[in-house]
Amino acid sequence: MRAIALYTGGKDSHYAIIEASRQGVSVELLLTAIPAREDSWMFHVVNIKWTKLHAEAMNKKIVYYNVSGIKEREVEELGKILETLVSREGIDAIITGAVASMYQKKRVDRIAEKLGIKHIAPLWGQNQEKLVRKEAENLRFIITAVQAYGLTEKWLGVEITRDNIEEFLKTCKRYNISPVGEGGEFETFVVDSPLMRKKVRIRKGRKTWFPAGYGYFIIEDAVLEEK
Repeated sequence: MRAIALYTGGKDSHYAIIEASRQGVSVELLLTAIPAREDSWMFHVVNIKWTKLHAEAMNKKIVYYNVSGIKEREVEELGKILETLVSREGIDAIITGAVASMYQKKRVDRIAEKLGIKHIAPLWGQNQEKLVRKEAENLRFIITAVQAYGLTEKWLGVEITRDNIEEFLKTCKRYNISPVGEGGEFETFVVDSPLMRKKVRIRKGRKTWFPAGYGYFIIEDAVLEEK
């Protein structure tokens, strides 16, 4: 089965590729949306351009496309680009990292049904605490955005590891935050994984924190280097 992966560079979209590959799915292409608005309902915004490093490290083709970021309209825009790519690349399926968001899953389900392809969501319905622990064991990823009460500036740019994951999960539980950030409570960026021939080294980044209690870690310069 030949698939396109809807890809953000975050832990869930990356780990979904790992799980789908284990099921024998061949990922032919990464598809990364670039929303015009920061409040997109469907897509990540922070550090999205750096998925090009992942594509290179995984030896995958990548396609970037612009979306309005406007609710529902961006779903239509996704459908249009997928229609083109499915025909051009001979694609049978689309992979997403959806875990619990019915909003995202149902919309991709509809697009897939219309195009006559399968929607593969290998993380769907998994226990979120168990999932993020598996991701921390198999991937290296950093926190690039925190957008929920209870998560503070101290987490920005921090890699989640076996040493700090319990503290992170405890905070999520205390403030009723999705442990995987499914509702946009936080965002991540993968810096190494078994799929990548090289790892990402962030040479320069900066924190931006807002009085309303949210912030971002912006990657300003990054390269691939040998593991």
